[in-house]
Amino acid sequence: MAILTTGVIENPTVAGQKQTATLSVRYRNTGHLPAVIQIWGYYLQGSNKVEYVVDSITLASGVVKDTQHYAQFDALEFRFMITSQDVKLKVWGKNVSGTMTAIYPVRPVDPISSGQIHEQGKKATENQLYAIHPERNSVDVLDKSTRAPIMTIPVGINPQGMGINPLTGRVYVSNHGSNTVTVIDGSTNTVIATVLVGASPAEIRVDSKSNRIYVTNQGSGTVSVINGTTHTVMSTLKK
Repeated sequence: MAILTTGVIENPTVAGQKQTATLSVRYRNTGHLPAVIQIWGYYLQGSNKVEYVVDSITLASGVVKDTQHYAQFDALEFRFMITSQDVKLKVWGKNVSGTMTAIYPVRPVDPISSGQIHEQGKKATENQLYAIHPERNSVDVLDKSTRAPIMTIPVGINPQGMGINPLTGRVYVSNHGSNTVTVIDGSTNTVIATVLVGASPAEIRVDSKSNRIYVTNQGSGTVSVINGTTHTVMSTLKK
């Protein structure tokens, strides 16, 4: 699974019109299996990103599909979560006449992967780090400045992936051996929920704006989408 971004696209006004009136995206599945693409579009309003596009498409093997998105803002960004590395993207802008005006490269969003130490951005826990220990079925909480251990939080069997929502202070740990995701309140470092997902969950990606958590289930070939407010599975996507 990959998460790609256009980065922030500056959209100047040229001769009284926005350089890019429509953002076009072409998806090409070069693999042998279907792929699911989640699409998010944001426009910038001051220092805030406002979500205005939320979409999902399924792409069969060998299929090419285009999507068109309104883009008449001063600045915008698009993100794509793709369940297959075989899907290739091309993003370009068109003016009001339909003429291509710019090509926008996409790049990976910095991943949050298992085995790493993750910083918690929430104010209540901004001085803490989290580290997964699969062999002990636990997560260690460390002091950010000294790296000294603060406490150990028991989770499920064989934890593999971790994701953090800095807006809510929730920490999510995928438990490969128990088919669950442990939800930790970062302000108290206590387990507040355990969510049953698919078989052998591994990677976790968090969309902090929509408060959705995406879990790749290696054993069942699916992606579980968790509602970060209710701690329930909203939907299950086929990879």
